[in-house]
Amino acid sequence: MGSPSAAYEPRRAADSVLYQVVRDHYETFAAQAASWRDGEGLPAFIEEEFRGFLRCGWLAGGFARFRCGGCGLDRLVPFSCKGRAICPSCVGRRMAERAAHLVNQVFPAVPVRQWVLTLPHRLRYLLAWDHALCRAVVGVFMRAVLGFLRQRARAQGIGNGRSGAVAIVQRFGAALNLNVHTHALVVDGVFAEAAAGNLVFHPAVPPADDEMEALLVTIARRIERLLARRGLSGTQAELGAADPWVEDAPVLAGFAAASVEGVRRWGRERALKYAGVVAGQSRSLFR
Repeated sequence: MGSPSAAYEPRRAADSVLYQVVRDHYETFAAQAASWRDGEGLPAFIEEEFRGFLRCGWLAGGFARFRCGGCGLDRLVPFSCKGRAICPSCVGRRMAERAAHLVNQVFPAVPVRQWVLTLPHRLRYLLAWDHALCRAVVGVFMRAVLGFLRQRARAQGIGNGRSGAVAIVQRFGAALNLNVHTHALVVDGVFAEAAAGNLVFHPAVPPADDEMEALLVTIARRIERLLARRGLSGTQAELGAADPWVEDAPVLAGFAAASVEGVRRWGRERALKYAGVVAGQSRSLFR
């Protein structure tokens, strides 16, 4: 075993562009947000996320001391913020850990397809703060996709097929705008019990355009019924209104504009690492 390096230095988070932007402009952003919310300021968990990021990797923010009993070498390792939203170091670590867990412990060695559900802007805002409704919408989406795979399997003579998926809610767009949408990593086929009692995997063929359109209509109608059962059907009339948060984005009119996209098959590690970033973000800025 080689001797430890005495030249170890913690990462220099303050040298990054992201850190400098947050450091220089966060207070202005927080003050502006407070003016929009009648002086209430940002929710406490959002403020904690930003301020924790500014302390991440700094010895002044706390550290652990490690000392070798043999050679007497001391090392001070600064605490991390363990954030789930904006800290590249902490989010990257969670991404790698979650991807490794899903690859090694959850998904079998079969093809996986990524599906994405996007929604009209006004419905995104509603789901951002109503977690029960958000879970219900994701449930509608996943039941429809898994049912679609079972139906296609039955058409091929596989009557008892079952699939599986991991669905993750992402709450941001590329510009860090509020954009609640769902990424689902779905086993691309079904498992069915063979005559000998063992499970056999039957891969699916890529979905055709007309199949995707029919699935889209099914999901849209089921979401409409879900909102109606919860007394939120009046929200549908507002979905065509202009979006004040994203002025340069086209407004998606009605639930028919909700889209479900079957994305090309990725390598499992790549897709799951991406999903790990999504999951890290989804638990922090909106609770």
